Amino acid sequence: MSMKQELAALKKKRDAGDITAFKYRQGVRQIKKSYGVDAPSNVTKIFRALTTPSPRSAKAVAAKKKASKNRSQSQGGRSRDQVIEERQESLARKSAEQGGGAVLSNKKKKRAAPKFNPSGLKVPAKKKAKTAAKSKTAMYYPLNPKTGKADTSKPKVSVAVRLKQEDRYKTRKMVETAAKSSMNKKKKGK
Repeated sequence: MSMKQELAALKKKRDAGDITAFKYRQGVRQIKKSYGVDAPSNVTKIFRALTTPSPRSAKAVAAKKKASKNRSQSQGGRSRDQVIEERQESLARKSAEQGGGAVLSNKKKKRAAPKFNPSGLKVPAKKKAKTAAKSKTAMYYPLNPKTGKADTSKPKVSVAVRLKQEDRYKTRKMVETAAKSSMNKKKKGK
């Protein structure tokens, strides 16, 4: 008898009223465990969710990198750096065999430190774009969700937060108008 057949038989017993739902769940768990498809209990799931770090946290990212590095080393895999080094070595050997006097070195060249520019005449376009983007982030006063007016006594918020506040105000207004119109219809109906 397969696992599906055993589960179907157990379900028939539950549907007929021979066993309770609790006994049914216990039976399902035992059958799955005997076939090696044991699912964790709800308590275990909740505990795991509470104890595992967020996938975006720094610890999780570091653990993921370490695990992938260990996995690649244990499986005989090569890391990206190893592949690049091997590629450079093979190119160097080929050029040496062909008589091309220059041999590529495996050492990474250090980037030269940027020189101090007191005049500030030559500023790279990338830096200009970054500073311009930072200065262009507009800030707005937050909206009062009840009145829909800007509240100047509170600190300014970003565009995204302001848009969310506007959406909340609009939905509140729609609900209020719908409620008023339904109340007016009820009053007229009496």
